[in-house]
Amino acid sequence: MGDLWRRLDERQKKLFGWLALGTIFGMAILIFQPTLQQTPVTPTPRQEQTVDGNALENYWEGELTTIINNMLGTKHSQVFLTLERGTKLIVAESLTEEERKTVEGGMEYRRTVTPVILRNDGDRREMPLVLEEQEPIVRGVVVVLDHEPQAHVRLQVAQAVATVLQVPMYRIEVLFKQ
Repeated sequence: MGDLWRRLDERQKKLFGWLALGTIFGMAILIFQPTLQQTPVTPTPRQEQTVDGNALENYWEGELTTIINNMLGTKHSQVFLTLERGTKLIVAESLTEEERKTVEGGMEYRRTVTPVILRNDGDRREMPLVLEEQEPIVRGVVVVLDHEPQAHVRLQVAQAVATVLQVPMYRIEVLFKQ
């Protein structure tokens, strides 16, 4: 290093001194600035209601009524259905947490949560990244038939409803109008 320093002329030594001073000054700024701790961005799940429960109940009631009417050859069947909860989507989120010291010496915290968005440039659309979709849960079904009371008809209708909705038989009640 000493041999290199001797080969430099006065102008180069002065430039080297200014560069060293600038480097020291820059490092001092970095050392004494307010600390900012930032956690890495991690996808976290969030739940979001996507389908209105009443709209879904009405849709399923209409579809089941049509199926039962076609099955029995009548037009006067009625279906009443209740849901425990509607469809839920679990959407990925980007979570950023920051912590820094203020000029007064206090701590300032900031938490930013944004959904992870997927872009489809071909369709020019943006959609959230869905991690999981939870299906609705049916609480119970009541079917009222305008038909003569018969055990085999009651069983057929209950089995059809259980198959369509994937619910156990004890949640289905088939009644006859009299």
